[in-house]
Amino acid sequence: MPGSGFFVDSAAGKLVFPLMFDYICTTQHPTTIAMKRRFARPILPLLLLLFLAKTAGAGAPVRGRVVCAGRGVSGVVVTDGEHVTRTDRHGAYELPCGEDAVHVYLSIPSGYTVPVVESVPMFWVRIDTLADRDAVDFTLLREPDRGRWHRFAALGDPQVRNLREVSQLDSLLASLKEDLDRMPAAGTVPVLVAGDVVFNRPKMHGPSKRSFAALGQPVFYAIGNHDHGPIRDSETPDNEEPSTRRFRSHYGPTHYSFNRGRVHYIVLDNILFRGGKRDAYAIGFGPEQLAWVGRDLSCVPKSRAVVVLAHSPLQSRRFPDPAHYGDSPSLLALLDGYAHVQIISGHTHTNSVSTPSRRMTEHTVGAACGGFWEGPVCLDGTPLGYKLFEVRGRRFRWRYVAAGDAERLFRVYPPDTLRCGASRPAAELLVNVWDWDPQWRVEYSEDGGRTFRPMEQCRFDDPRALDPAACACFGTAGHPRIPARPWIKAVVTDHLFRCTPGSERVVIRVVSRFGETRTQEVAL
Repeated sequence: MPGSGFFVDSAAGKLVFPLMFDYICTTQHPTTIAMKRRFARPILPLLLLLFLAKTAGAGAPVRGRVVCAGRGVSGVVVTDGEHVTRTDRHGAYELPCGEDAVHVYLSIPSGYTVPVVESVPMFWVRIDTLADRDAVDFTLLREPDRGRWHRFAALGDPQVRNLREVSQLDSLLASLKEDLDRMPAAGTVPVLVAGDVVFNRPKMHGPSKRSFAALGQPVFYAIGNHDHGPIRDSETPDNEEPSTRRFRSHYGPTHYSFNRGRVHYIVLDNILFRGGKRDAYAIGFGPEQLAWVGRDLSCVPKSRAVVVLAHSPLQSRRFPDPAHYGDSPSLLALLDGYAHVQIISGHTHTNSVSTPSRRMTEHTVGAACGGFWEGPVCLDGTPLGYKLFEVRGRRFRWRYVAAGDAERLFRVYPPDTLRCGASRPAAELLVNVWDWDPQWRVEYSEDGGRTFRPMEQCRFDDPRALDPAACACFGTAGHPRIPARPWIKAVVTDHLFRCTPGSERVVIRVVSRFGETRTQEVAL
């Protein structure tokens, strides 16, 4: 399957690179990944050259077994974040561990789970805590079924700074727990957190983990820019390792994978942290992490679906220029050809769904903290909430859930609502449909619902495309109550729709891509 990178053939003593390959994982030798060359197309040559020096040297190998109920489990992927191997038929593995490796860890296989401590799945072990590198064993627990039908939840940017905000997070998570408890599901329900778990306050990781533990589900965390550092030395391009140290001490590795049913989940770090007084960073994965993704995906058949979790979006309707996303196109190239790809991101404190192709969807999930816990909505008017997914085989359904109001899909603003400081016709009616994508319909009727017409969609280049509730909370030129945080302000969105009705009563109808229909009658 297409990917890029190179590998060490431990039998032949060769380093193989640098063209496009079909990767085929084998279990005949647990430290070897065999590859079949399919077609030659240069990809990421700089990635390969930069990665060469690092991979040439490896530390002492790590050996062990992966077991469930005392019996070895074959075919389980084990990695140090650089090298990848699989267990043999007895559940044994040998991993050529990198000199800079921090963890040895599993890609949890379908049909299994692992023990959870304070919400964190314990699929990893720190190398510096090992008493014996020849006995690094992992224990799996059986899931009730193979997970071909399963559910998962996703939320963005909890971003807590203090215990008051942790208490607010508790309220949102209590709503999520109620929804999870109501949903029929066999086995665990993974919860994906798209980074910025805390807001530059490493000491808040402990309270945050305990809040998530109340869900009673395994929580898989991505690292965000506010989880890095802080490093107050002068800005430098190689602060990555020290900036992630505190995060890794709580949550384990910053790039890893796991499996449920016919879906492969990959969690990545796309913040290239540089530090300095302003905590500078760039968006990107870097060559080493991309090379690991290629190795990880070499063990995943193309017939599987893939879910990617990262903090910053890989693409969006608001900023279509690829220059905004660093080396994200290289990751997308590695994902090409899989049955379906769902990308989960956060970072923007807005909610949007992008569908760049029939097989790929990106969900930029609204921030759990909204506008940094300063109001009940995100910067685009999306209510505080989370996203729930249902997976059947390789097919996905989803819905953004407003915390405490699971059935709500939109909000109507009658003509007399706040105008956000921008000129807007006095008779204009607005509807915010926060999880809209091009397969939705947003319509209005002036004859009691007998006939409907499409509403006009706002555009990102329209300065009037502001949600009135977001304007009321945050203003349009910086936070009205907290001058020290000028970045908090309402932002334009394209999931806002408008019409100028001529009757005294209007019926709004919204139909989701999955056929869910909601109507609301509005008296003008």
